Amino acid sequence: MKLIAVEGYKSNYPNPIRFKEGECLGTGKKDSEFKGWIWVTTNDGNQGWAPMQYIQLRKGSDKAVAKRDYTAKELNTCVGDELILHYKLNAWGWVEKNDGSCGWVPMKTTEIA
Repeated sequence: MKLIAVEGYKSNYPNPIRFKEGECLGTGKKDSEFKGWIWVTTNDGNQGWAPMQYIQLRKGSDKAVAKRDYTAKELNTCVGDELILHYKLNAWGWVEKNDGSCGWVPMKTTEIA
């Protein structure tokens, strides 16, 4: 699906988290603005938001196991940028710019082109 950025977006996370399927993670608070996201700590000590669908929480613990590979890389956009939506998850979309760069953007900053 083709989108257009109707609002610029700048990532607040220059060092995005990454994890692999099976990796153990520490967990923290759930996001109150964007439902379905949880704060995690990766094995290298990096911290950031991850989709709840991608992790398996351990009952009675602040630990989890990754169900699949993930990167929290966000994509900076400017008004008018043309984007291709690859998939949507919890009010965010994994998009690609014309130059081939990919990352997450809040869907509220885009419209169908």
